[in-house]
Amino acid sequence: MTVIETLTSREIPDNIRLAAEVGWPDDEADWRVVHEAAVVLGARKEGRLIGQGALGLYDGQAGTIAKMVVSPSAQRQGVGAAILDALLVEADRRGLAAVGLVATPSGQPLYESRGFVVTGHVAVFIGTPTPDPALVSERVIELTKVEPALALDRRFISCSRAGMLRGRFNEARVGALHGSPAGDPRGFALANGKGEYALVGPVIADDEAVARALTRVIFKACNGAVRIDVPAEHTAFRDWLRSLGLPEKGVRPEMARGGALPWQVPQRFALATAAWG
Repeated sequence: MTVIETLTSREIPDNIRLAAEVGWPDDEADWRVVHEAAVVLGARKEGRLIGQGALGLYDGQAGTIAKMVVSPSAQRQGVGAAILDALLVEADRRGLAAVGLVATPSGQPLYESRGFVVTGHVAVFIGTPTPDPALVSERVIELTKVEPALALDRRFISCSRAGMLRGRFNEARVGALHGSPAGDPRGFALANGKGEYALVGPVIADDEAVARALTRVIFKACNGAVRIDVPAEHTAFRDWLRSLGLPEKGVRPEMARGGALPWQVPQRFALATAAWG
């Protein structure tokens, strides 16, 4: 029988070590955000962490399953299923209307067995973009306070993702805000360090022109390799990323249990991360 326990930020070194066992380039900043904005559960064997997962909490209305990892030495022993079931019990206890995730090919059958259904797809881009010849919009400025981002996110998304966004902002390498001619914010974007690349997201914008303007600024500031996860329905935005030399590494299913995911909106041009939707 697998015993599941609640993990705290004291376990961040173990979280990072376990993620590295499956090739994930997690770091302390990544896990600080997880522990700030999620319930983290784990399983141990002889004192060693062999499995982990998190339930990201969005204003008591919805949640996201994140960071599901089982050590290769403990796979196919029911560890992942036990952690997922415990996270779903926690989601039900909290009365969350919907729970979402982005699945890996190996994890999708488990999620389907627990009632998750595919509600969209996410295209993963990783590489070093070439500069876009278009002029960077003078309306894009540095995001120096998190409050405009929180307001924009809530304008389009019916649940509050404030905990996650505050954490991501506090750990951000760069943030950008776009204002209309009248000065009203029309979009924002963040990028965080992630091992050998910068993880770009979220990109939330009124329309694609604003999303491109924000992304240009973020790419220029990162000045190197990036990863950006884009809802597959934004085909023109994906074509534009390819035109900058960013290779598309694959498409993953976005899944939901219990109903529609509030963050699957047209104004989401890039996910915060695969873990956070």
